[in-house]
Parts: sequence; structure tokens; C-alpha cells
Amino acid sequence: MPEPMNADKLAELIGKIPEPLRPAAAKYGPLLLQMSYDEVWNWIALLIAGKTEEAWNALYANMAAGDMEAAGLGLIQQWQEANVANAAKLELQREAAMAVLRVMLSLALAMVGL
Repeated sequence: MPEPMNADKLAELIGKIPEPLRPAAAKYGPLLLQMSYDEVWNWIALLIAGKTEEAWNALYANMAAGDMEAAGLGLIQQWQEANVANAAKLELQREAAMAVLRVMLSLALAMVGL
């Protein structure tokens, strides 16, 4: 069995993962410290099996109520920000598609002599 996890080991491991993932790992990583070795392996098995809802529930089971609410509100805010960004991207894609269609229409009209 590997050495027990502690805050120092967690910080070391977080330093080894890609930079964009580190904030989430720092936020949720301590939850893994509260889980037993078997719970962590069972949690990994849930993810491998594609049972993401059960995996989230296992993490939430180790969160204090206030932490759960704060995490949920943070995720909602991030989701709303992503929706705004996605809406802008979709509009840009629509405009680009319309521009291509206008060019193709012009070409088609020229082909038929209009």
C-alpha cells in the first residue's frame, strides 16, 4: 500500500499535474485526504466505470454542508459564465456560416447569369 496522504504530499502531487487543473485539484483534493484508501480506490473505479454522478456524490459525502453550498454556488457561477461565452461563440459561428452562404449564393447567381 502506498504511503498515507497528507497535505504536503497532496501539494506535491498538485504540482505535478497540468497548470489549468491545479485550482480545481487544490479545491477538491483535500476531500481525498478525508477518504480511506479503499474509498479512494472505489471512487476511482466509479470514474472508470463512467459513474460520474456516484463519484460526485462520494466526494460530497465528505464535504461539510457550508463547503457543499459554496462549491455549488461557485459551479453555478462558472456555468453561467461559460454559457455567456458559448453564446458569443455560437453567434460568431452563425455569422461565419451566413457569410460563407452569402459568398456561395453570389457565386451561384453568377453561374446562372444573374
